[in-house]
Amino acid sequence: MPSPAVYGSPRTSATAATVLLSVCGATTLASLGVGVSLYAEAGALATGTESDGSALMDTALLYDNVGLLQLVAMAASAVAFVTWFHRVRVNAEVFDPNGHRFKRGWAIGGWITPVVNLWFPRQIAGDIWQAGARPDASGVRPQLPQTLLTLWWAAFWISNATARIGSQYLDSASAQFADGYQQAVAWLLASDLLSVVAAVLAVLVVRRLTAMQEERFAAAAAPAYGVHGGTVRG
Repeated sequence: MPSPAVYGSPRTSATAATVLLSVCGATTLASLGVGVSLYAEAGALATGTESDGSALMDTALLYDNVGLLQLVAMAASAVAFVTWFHRVRVNAEVFDPNGHRFKRGWAIGGWITPVVNLWFPRQIAGDIWQAGARPDASGVRPQLPQTLLTLWWAAFWISNATARIGSQYLDSASAQFADGYQQAVAWLLASDLLSVVAAVLAVLVVRRLTAMQEERFAAAAAPAYGVHGGTVRG
């Protein structure tokens, strides 16, 4: 039997996740900018506008270096996000003990387990989101719209899919030619663009869920202190 869920403020972990997701988005924007230059130089080489490939090689080296920074930022933001995610999952159990399809350990394990990581985290996020709904007088929780979660999850996985396609193009024999290389870069540019969108949406998810939980906790705690109502804004 798991220990009873205890509410803990998600504010610190939310701040860490927001900052690191912003850093991740910034490094991805840098990668996107260098990638645009790389795409243009590959196109110039393919059309014969530029016969010397040295500029392409220099930009490719810069692109790889920025990519390393991007990977570090992504790893750091992933750790911060999952830490926050687990915290709000435990909190959600305080608000709604029976409204969860998976045990709280899956708030971490669902991200690293192959295959199920395609949908477990999204379902867990949906349960956390719904736990923020305040029951009416009869105890029924209204169904909350989850458009933000759906957009975030779609952007996250489509960006991963396009990155994988771009990497496969880079590994193929066609990437030895300028036009094939340009095609690979185009897929990677699409991935970077979607990654920026996913990072922005993830920040919005963090802020919204954190605010929802703080508001619920404040509303529940207020009567104990003789306070009517109460709102905490995130």
